[in-house]
Amino acid sequence: IYVRSKSEAMILMLLEQRHIPYRYESELHLGNRDIYPDFTLIHPKTGKMLYWEHFGMMDDSIYVKNAIKKIEQYGKSGYVQGRNFIATFESKEAPLNTVTINRVIQDFFQ
Repeated sequence: IYVRSKSEAMILMLLEQRHIPYRYESELHLGNRDIYPDFTLIHPKTGKMLYWEHFGMMDDSIYVKNAIKKIEQYGKSGYVQGRNFIATFESKEAPLNTVTINRVIQDFFQ
């Protein structure tokens, strides 16, 4: 699978290592918009679907503004961080790492 960033590649690799079913950039209807979440996940134990968005350019003010709008759209559609929505972030000074990704996976899937 081709992914858009090194961080998404790390997420994908760790999801595969944990045998967590996922789809990459699969279409989701949010309100009147179609978006493509980075990862659509199915919890292996509960069967519940959740979405993982990685926001990787938090140094860019326009990107941040669009990320906030996207997160708000998730919220308006009933997706809540920590329940059925995962959001991770990074900047040049604070890159995403495997420790953080593993912690997120453990929190959601253990």
